[in-house]
Amino acid sequence: MSSKPAYVHRFTAMTVPCEIILFADDAKPLAVAIEDNTRRLEAKYNFHDKDSWLSRQVNTRRSSKVELDHETWTILRQVREYSMATQGIFDITIGSLKYLEANQPDLSREALYLSIEPYMGLNAWSLEGMNLCFSHCLTRFDLGGVIKEYSIDQAVDLVKAAGVTGALINFGGDIRTFGQKLDGSPFVVAVLNPKDSQKPLFSLPLNNQALTTSAHYQRHYQFSDGQTSHILAKGGVHPQVLSSTVVADTALEAGIYSTALTIKPTLDVPDSIGFAFIDDKLTLHQDAEFIQS
Repeated sequence: MSSKPAYVHRFTAMTVPCEIILFADDAKPLAVAIEDNTRRLEAKYNFHDKDSWLSRQVNTRRSSKVELDHETWTILRQVREYSMATQGIFDITIGSLKYLEANQPDLSREALYLSIEPYMGLNAWSLEGMNLCFSHCLTRFDLGGVIKEYSIDQAVDLVKAAGVTGALINFGGDIRTFGQKLDGSPFVVAVLNPKDSQKPLFSLPLNNQALTTSAHYQRHYQFSDGQTSHILAKGGVHPQVLSSTVVADTALEAGIYSTALTIKPTLDVPDSIGFAFIDDKLTLHQDAEFIQS
């Protein structure tokens, strides 16, 4: 185990502050490699960049079938599995709605959803071997709720391969830990007060686990007839839930479930996943019994 203090590396990617904490003798090259890989993923799967791989190969495709590289196939296979487990609540085809809104900005929120709904959801796409298949040309992907979490998991893979004894990866409050601190204690992370981001509301230890929090109190999406949460769903986010926090084995799994639970807090989740809600009165809940029907 390294006798040196933790090496901390910070940068900004995917619109969020990123922090890497490593307990290793030669940490700087590893931290730089993690940053480089994160930026590579950001560039490749950027929904808003017309020159990204996602835009060119998927969202402006000329065929109903797209041949995938192994990395993209791996991502989409996991996303599909977890999306199915959330009953389709987590939906990467929300890119279809965003694309339509960008091209017809005068349409109301309701009109946009009515127009694009037939081309969204798990029935709109499938994986056949190494091919991504679509049933309609209007279906588009937005992987904004996926790639940050996947890049965290990739960072941990790099950490493991380098033989690091302890690491904490924090990209915009989405966190995954590996190993332990120098004294053998686990990493303890805090979840912030939704109404005062300078104050923690609760904290918990993570032991080779990931933690993500989805919330709708800071970022918004603007439609022609009003503003909503940036977490887009036809029925909106649940009004009693300010944020949902999930602990899982990977950041990707945690992120998908924390987003889905913000929309439907009564969703069944696997026993292997821990979750907590902060309601509109800043009360912490570890079940959904507080939800009023």
